[in-house]
Amino acid sequence: MSIKNMFKLYITVSRWEFLPAVLIGILIGIFIGADSIQSLISYEFTPILIEGILIFILLFNVGFMVNCWADWKVDELYKTKLYHSVIKMGRNKLGILVILHIIISIILAYHITVQLARIEVSLLVWIGIFLGVGYSIEPFRFKRRGLLHSLIALPIFFIPGIYSYLLVNSLSITAPYTIIFISAAIGITLGHYSLILVSQAEDTPADKKMNLITPAVKWGLKKTLKISYETNFIGSVVIIISLMIMFLTINYWLLLLIPIIIIGRYYSMIEVYKLYKNTINLSSEDDILSKIREKMDVYPIWHAYGLSGVTISSLCILIVKTMNWNLPLLFL
Repeated sequence: MSIKNMFKLYITVSRWEFLPAVLIGILIGIFIGADSIQSLISYEFTPILIEGILIFILLFNVGFMVNCWADWKVDELYKTKLYHSVIKMGRNKLGILVILHIIISIILAYHITVQLARIEVSLLVWIGIFLGVGYSIEPFRFKRRGLLHSLIALPIFFIPGIYSYLLVNSLSITAPYTIIFISAAIGITLGHYSLILVSQAEDTPADKKMNLITPAVKWGLKKTLKISYETNFIGSVVIIISLMIMFLTINYWLLLLIPIIIIGRYYSMIEVYKLYKNTINLSSEDDILSKIREKMDVYPIWHAYGLSGVTISSLCILIVKTMNWNLPLLFL
């Protein structure tokens, strides 16, 4: 097999179509956590930042590769592209790739921990590996254990945000500014796990056949969509309030960004709401699934909507701190 074809298989089983949206989460943590642009591009720190982002990409790939490795039989039914990619690559080769990714990530995380004196970096990497792998494989296989399925939100959204923040920020985990950011990260996690529920619902027939008790299997498709947009709303409220408080501790003029955040969150939520409304009168699960699958091509854009205003705001925070334009109204 040529290197080009092998790479195509690699990016398929790693689900790189989701990588841009998740990388935005990393950027949010970096922008909010960094003291200035100069600190990010300094000769001393830039290699560490690159190393940290590489760890994230490696572990992002691990989560999806393990899922493809474990669920190749499930994917044969509906996600045939993933199934054929695993077959062409070979499950043994895929398993070896996963192990190599994990080993490299642990080594790099240890190096960063030593360089920054931040044991939290290695702890988050270890927790992320456990949750990312445990989501798909026995004896844990969180994805088939009902509400434990929600643990996948931690390595995809919450941990990367906190991890990237700690890479560039020396404040303690209990510092007020850190706590505000953690609150925003919780909101982002809630808001975007709600979208994962929609994506997971697509696999309901195959999950039932494989006895996987995912939320969609447990609740049914209609209830899953309803919970999805409700959770998105709650997460959005938490994000908006957290960023408002953060703006007030840095520069109250940043409050002018709140409408942008609201618009982004609205479009992310309204897409799920419209999908729910379009299916509420359907009695057949096949018809509901058809409606869900019609939206899967634009599904990654829903994540982008929700994160767009937050990303713009976090970049503005970094610019304000870089220019030393501090005009706080809250002193925490």
